[in-house]
Amino acid sequence: MSKIENVSIKIQTGVYGQFRNLKNTVWYALGEYVDNAVQSFESNRKRLLENNNNDYQFEVRIDIDNENNFIRIFDNAAGIDSVNFQRAFEPAHIPIDNTGLHEFGMGMKTASIWLANLWTVETAALGEDELRFVEFDLDKVLKEEQELLSVKNIDKSPNVHYTEIVLHDLSMNAPSNHQIDKIKRHLLSIYRKFIRKGDMKLFINDEELIYEEPEILKAPYYNNPQGEAIEWKKEINFSTGKYKVSGFIAILNTMSTSTLNGLSLFRRGRVIEGSHDEKYRPKVLCGQVGSPRYKRIFGELELEGFAVSFNKGSFQEQEDLEALMEAIQTEISNKDFDLYTQAEKYIKPKTIEDNKVVGKNIVSALKKVSDKENLKTKLENSIKEIENETLVANNIEFSKKAETIDSHEEIIELKGDKYKLRLELITEHAVSDLYSMVIIDDELFSKKVIYKINLAHPFFARFEKLKKEEDYQPILLIIRSLVLAEIIAPSQGTKGAGNVRLNFNSFIKNL
Repeated sequence: MSKIENVSIKIQTGVYGQFRNLKNTVWYALGEYVDNAVQSFESNRKRLLENNNNDYQFEVRIDIDNENNFIRIFDNAAGIDSVNFQRAFEPAHIPIDNTGLHEFGMGMKTASIWLANLWTVETAALGEDELRFVEFDLDKVLKEEQELLSVKNIDKSPNVHYTEIVLHDLSMNAPSNHQIDKIKRHLLSIYRKFIRKGDMKLFINDEELIYEEPEILKAPYYNNPQGEAIEWKKEINFSTGKYKVSGFIAILNTMSTSTLNGLSLFRRGRVIEGSHDEKYRPKVLCGQVGSPRYKRIFGELELEGFAVSFNKGSFQEQEDLEALMEAIQTEISNKDFDLYTQAEKYIKPKTIEDNKVVGKNIVSALKKVSDKENLKTKLENSIKEIENETLVANNIEFSKKAETIDSHEEIIELKGDKYKLRLELITEHAVSDLYSMVIIDDELFSKKVIYKINLAHPFFARFEKLKKEEDYQPILLIIRSLVLAEIIAPSQGTKGAGNVRLNFNSFIKNL
């Protein structure tokens, strides 16, 4: 084997200086070194096991030392052999095998210059009898317009194998101490498949990163709460044109709003989009931001056929990716296993402990706002309004004339009688009632009941959380129940059942 005396770094003058300004993140930059190590392991797995008598564990260790101004990346894969050594340093020189994670041939170089002004590479290739050492000093390369770097060759045993890269004189892009935890979480998320299978152990500052699997919901269908519990996970495996997708979509057992919910999109076993708290959340699959579906759906999808960006942080064919998500939405909406609807409509039963906590919080909140004098005034005002016949008459008249925003009709049966129930939504500031109701004769039904809910009522303005249609559902259910109670009250001997509605409207407005 011939000695390698130097390596070419030939590139147009000034280009190296521009690497520092590339759009990137620290975890993607550090990921370039991990990619190279993983590819070295994958390409030489059998040789590594044989060399170590099958007692071998692939490891990557990253040490970030801001106090001493360096970052060290070490792996015990097969090293950079003589065939690939020249290629590893020459910019934009595509590797012989570009089907793996180091496909562009620029990762180590761009990442190193992005992170530091000076960096060294020491590598011992499995089966070779020399280790090699190279130093890259950015200031010197630019000032002297260097096109070659000298290589130090040192004798070693053919059984020794590793690569160590040390970054010195760190740039402004290098991570601060408060970023280290986030770097750990992103790299753990990006390489979870290799870690999950046991193929790789990844350490940052001597801490081994262990991936914890999100808990999948096991529950009955939302519309059959007494039914059999189902694990809400759907395997995905299909192709369309040049694209293939495999993996799963599932529902989280506990809702999340940042780190667990959403999708991670993989290519060649590593995350491209959707690591840690930057999950991919297409509206067609995950719904509106803040919705139950948005907080519950998660998954892992391995994609084939898509090109990736230079820093491997996104897929290129975004329109095709969106079309693929639409196809997956159809897949998970199958009526035989409607995961899509389950994610939106399932309500997790509250435990006794949950209710105890809520109960204590309610009492605590009531004590904070308790004001006996203020309450007395509000009650007196409510009674005056109840007894004000002019106000009552005006509410009836204005409610009749109010424009209906939208309506909904349903047929119900109560105690043998059929009723046509019509809900009308209005927005009328002149009406002080939250809801009104009239019962009229109908040729086809026992009675026709029209009840109106005033969305302009002060009650709705009092609570900021009432913004979306689902926020109103509990209130609509209560009002609907009050309407039904008033319908059947006369058959139970109740006289003046409408007085409850009159009193309710006054108290709900003033309290």
